[in-house]
Amino acid sequence: MNTEDANRGSRLIKDLMGSTIKIDQDDVKDIPLAFLAVEDMKFHLSWKWMMPVVIKIEEELNYPVLIKGKKCQIDAGGNIFEHEGDTKLIAIWNTIVDFLEWHKENG
Repeated sequence: MNTEDANRGSRLIKDLMGSTIKIDQDDVKDIPLAFLAVEDMKFHLSWKWMMPVVIKIEEELNYPVLIKGKKCQIDAGGNIFEHEGDTKLIAIWNTIVDFLEWHKENG
């Protein structure tokens, strides 16, 4: 993934997540997005960053995120977003970015 794609996806995720990613674990700090440049966001590199996004899509937007092996799928009421990747995290990243592009226009 190139830097431009990572930054584009990070902007979409930041728009969804707001100024802070709240992490419900005692030993892990929340992530303050408002104070980070998009280039410093690690959604495509870290489970700590990505899993709160998955949870928000499922619990607040009410779209199931299905993860199996190195595949990820989001069914947005008949609009299916699905990717398979070299890693599970990359598959999830690509699926979520495609979904958020659609959601931005249609949500």
